[in-house]
Amino acid sequence: MKRTSWILLALTLGLLALSQAGCKKQTVSESPQTLAEGVAQLRAALSTASPEVQSNLYSGVSYNIRYGYYAEALAALGQITGSPGLSDQQKKMANDVAELLKKAIQDQQNAPKAAQ
Repeated sequence: MKRTSWILLALTLGLLALSQAGCKKQTVSESPQTLAEGVAQLRAALSTASPEVQSNLYSGVSYNIRYGYYAEALAALGQITGSPGLSDQQKKMANDVAELLKKAIQDQQNAPKAAQ
C-alpha cells in the first residue's frame, strides 16, 4: 500500500509539472517584420477605435498598400496617429507600421526601373 501511494504521488506531481509547462502566458508579439504582418496587427489593435479611424485604416492605409501607393498610405496613417483617443499600444503599432512603410518607400525608390 505504501509503495502504491508513492507511485500515485509521483505521477500526480509529474502531471502537475507538465500541465504547468503548457500554461505559460504567451508574450505579446514583437514589432511586425513585414508590412502585411504590421497591417494585420494594426487592424486588430484598431478594432475598437472610432469609425473615422477605421475608415482611414481601410480606405486609406490598406487600400493604398494593396496597390503600392506607399506614400499615400503613410499620409493616411499619419491621420490615424493624430487622432485623439488612441491608446499608447495603438499609437505604437501605428508607428511600427509607419516605419515599415518608410522602408517600403525606400525599397520602391531604389528598385531598378523596367526597360521600355
